[in-house]
Amino acid sequence: MNIHMSIGYLLLYLPLLAAISLVIGASRHEQTKLILDQTVRTAVWITSFMFGIYVVLQIISWMV
Repeated sequence: MNIHMSIGYLLLYLPLLAAISLVIGASRHEQTKLILDQTVRTAVWITSFMFGIYVVLQIISWMV
């Protein structure tokens, strides 16, 4: 059994990721360059975390 994700969910993920990352960046900094740097770091962190959860669930589904 494999875990499948439709492309529709991925298309919903991108604007949500951008909005969350921009809000976090803007709440911590006032300069545009610092906001964008924080936004990229937050987006990478969130994506890595979500990918890690996906990998764990995929491994668990292979064991079943």
